[in-house]
Order: sequence, then C-alpha cells, then structure tokens
Amino acid sequence: MKIVSWFKLLWIFHQTRRAESCPHCLTMKTCVVLLSVLSLAAATLPNLVDLANANNATTLTQFLATAGLADVIRDQGPFTIIAPVDSAFAKIPSDVAANLTANPNVLANILQYHVIKGEIFTFDLKSGEVLTSLNGHAIRVYMNGGQIFFNQAKVVSMDVLQGSNGVIYLVDEVLSVPEGTIDQILLNPDYNISEFLELVKVAHLEGVLNRTSGQRYTLFAPSNAAINSLDPSILQKIKSSYSLTHRLVEYHLHRGTLHEKSLDHNGRITTAYSGHYISVTVGSDGVTKLNNVATLQETDLEAEDGVVHVISHVLIPSSLFSSIVG
Repeated sequence: MKIVSWFKLLWIFHQTRRAESCPHCLTMKTCVVLLSVLSLAAATLPNLVDLANANNATTLTQFLATAGLADVIRDQGPFTIIAPVDSAFAKIPSDVAANLTANPNVLANILQYHVIKGEIFTFDLKSGEVLTSLNGHAIRVYMNGGQIFFNQAKVVSMDVLQGSNGVIYLVDEVLSVPEGTIDQILLNPDYNISEFLELVKVAHLEGVLNRTSGQRYTLFAPSNAAINSLDPSILQKIKSSYSLTHRLVEYHLHRGTLHEKSLDHNGRITTAYSGHYISVTVGSDGVTKLNNVATLQETDLEAEDGVVHVISHVLIPSSLFSSIVG
C-alpha cells in the first residue's frame, strides 16, 4: 500500500473541493478516520533498512552500517532510496570494495548519493528532470521504452517498494558520485584528456563547461593520444584559429546527458555545432563507434553539469574537413 500516494491524493482532493459547497466531498470526520487508518497501516510497514534487506539489497544495508548511516536510514526520513541490488555491488572490484570499507567517510559520500529527501513515486518522475541527492549532487532521471533510469542505473522493478519512512527503487548499477564539473574532469590526470581542455580554452568555452546549474551536456572527449596522433601541422592550424577550434569543440558536445546505455543502438546524435550530427553504429561484436572511427574508451564519468565519455579519435565534421586537412 502506497501510503504517501494516498496522502497526496487526499491533499489534492481537499485543495480542489470545498466541503461546504460540495455534497460529494469527504467530511472532516471522515478525513480524520481515513488518516488514522492510513497512519496505522504505515506503522505496520518495515523501515527502509529492513525493506532493503528483504529485497536483494543486503550489500547496501551492510555498507550503510559500515558508514554509520544505518540508523539514519532506519529511523529518520522520509527518504527515497536508489538501492543497487546485490549483483550491482558485486560488479565493484574486490580491492575497490575493500578500500571503501576501510574508508567510511568515502563510503558514506557514495551512499548518500543514493538517497533523496522526501518520497518520490513513479508518477512524480519526469524524464529529463534533475533530482538532488542527500549530499547535494545532481541525479538525472530518464524514461525510455517504459523503463526508468537514474543516471546510468536502470530500475529493475517498476513496483516501488513502500516503507514506513520512505520508498525504494531497486537499480542494476551503483551510481558514481559526480567528480566536479566537466571542466574539472578534463583536468583530472587519471583520464588523460587534458589536451582537449586546451582546445576548450582556445574556443572560450571553459566557462560553459564549468557550471553547476543550467544546461547539461554530454562531452565526447578525445584522449590525449587521439589529439597527439593528429599531424602536427593540422593540430597547429586548429589551435591557431578560434573559429575552427570553437566549432570543433562544439561538435564533441551534445546538449543533454547521454549515458553509455543510450549509445547501444544505431542512430545519430545532435551536437552543439548546429546542423551537424555524430553517427552511432553498433557492430556485431557489440562495439559502439562514433562516425565509424571512434570507440568509447571510458564511459559515464559523472559531472555536476553532465557526463563525459573518453573516445579514441578526434571527430571532425565534414564541413570543417577541408579547412582543417586541406
């Protein structure tokens, strides 16, 4: 029984109808009785920790205990929990999992990213909206083909689990906490994409990719190796021209967020370079290629203002080819 959905319906009912003018409205006495019944029903529901334990999310509850968050999730709220099932946590390498267990503060930050204040039901969700996690980071909502995604994680059951102090969505992936803005991800030496940041600076687009609100983007960032594989004269020609660089960088940007799971079929992607598209092809081997040349080397690097994918080649739109190569 979805307790809060009934509360919401009751609230809407009384906001739109007035008892003194509508003979079909519920009387205040009836409302009190209904609320009492609903409150009694809510009291019989399990708390969120017990609910997760009973629904294939035992690893999550173990991590909550390790991070010192179990009591908060059990006793406070209401919360909406995006709960990775046990098989989702099993995808984490054992050494990484051991490191998380040994660092409760880091673990707590990851777990808080899976918690949202308040109860959010499926009828509350809108595709493309951005929710705010308990630790203040953005979580994007997608709906596609009747399925719901939070960032890259797919909801595995459309039956939202109702607890006494909130609701749970079971998902198939552990969410990655945003690592800063897109600009800050480009600066991270672990990803070897700093050369593209130099092009972003020449194009005067650094500020566009360093925001925590407003438009969100998907950036297909060529690796340092991809940029350095260009003929030096071509690279110099690009860097010496604001116009060429600006359009080239825009061509690697998509307005909106596309996670790897959105790139699993043939099609094309709009870009910030108006009227120009990136083709997506998926071979029989399951490998995704952009413009038939670039493969995805690292995917789903979460940013506050979007998502970054590291790619193997620089993408050059046909309209710029003669200017760059000629």
